[in-house]
Amino acid sequence: MKENIPKLEFSVAPLNETFQLIHHFLNPSKKRNWDWSSRIYEGYSKLKSKLDGVKEIKKRKEIEHNFFEEVFKKEKNELERKRDYFQKEWDKINNKIMLALSEIVEQKWDEKDKKVYGRVSLNTICPRYIKVRTFDLFYRFNDKDMIRVAIHELSHFIYFDKWKKVFPKTKEKEFDNPHLIWHLSEMVPKIILNDKRIQKIFKYKFTSYNVYENFKLNGKPLLLYLQEFYDNREDFEDFLKKSWKFVQKYEKEIKAI
Repeated sequence: MKENIPKLEFSVAPLNETFQLIHHFLNPSKKRNWDWSSRIYEGYSKLKSKLDGVKEIKKRKEIEHNFFEEVFKKEKNELERKRDYFQKEWDKINNKIMLALSEIVEQKWDEKDKKVYGRVSLNTICPRYIKVRTFDLFYRFNDKDMIRVAIHELSHFIYFDKWKKVFPKTKEKEFDNPHLIWHLSEMVPKIILNDKRIQKIFKYKFTSYNVYENFKLNGKPLLLYLQEFYDNREDFEDFLKKSWKFVQKYEKEIKAI
């Protein structure tokens, strides 16, 4: 049977869904230990001044909604233009990237994954949705930014497919923050996406979140441990098992980052 190669298809993210996500990132739950609001304000400095001093959630939501409704109307044509532009640029490397990720993770794309989806969005943060094979992209990205984020998010889809085979008892909720499996999944792209099989297609120095890049354990960079597991792996399953055992050992330290 011919190997399935998914096609990444771009669309414009609906305003309502975009707004709900942005509101979530601007007003993080106390259960989650990361505050993403600064990333939103980097893209929309005027919004910060509008929300300064406003503590009531209902009022904040009203201000946010009105703000992004106006931005969406103003930028709708640009969102659609970027959707078409991203599609054109991505199509040049789609098959090569999909096959390289499959080869690195040693996991074929599921037959149901005929298409995966990238939504061009007002959101400066680019979340992924594992079950529906969808991720968001900020509309102000250039082509290089789009490609690096797309590769990163696509790697999550096939990485978690492999994870479920190696650790079949994992619960879906553990793929998201604040679970330890999520933390590991956000460290791993620094390791696997700098593999020469990706670099041959798209030359870029991939990194992980700064909190992981800058963190040390016993005087040694956290990600260097994972890099050594990868460089000395028997196969990708071996890399996953060693990495998982390692982060479990230091769970308290990692979750405190």
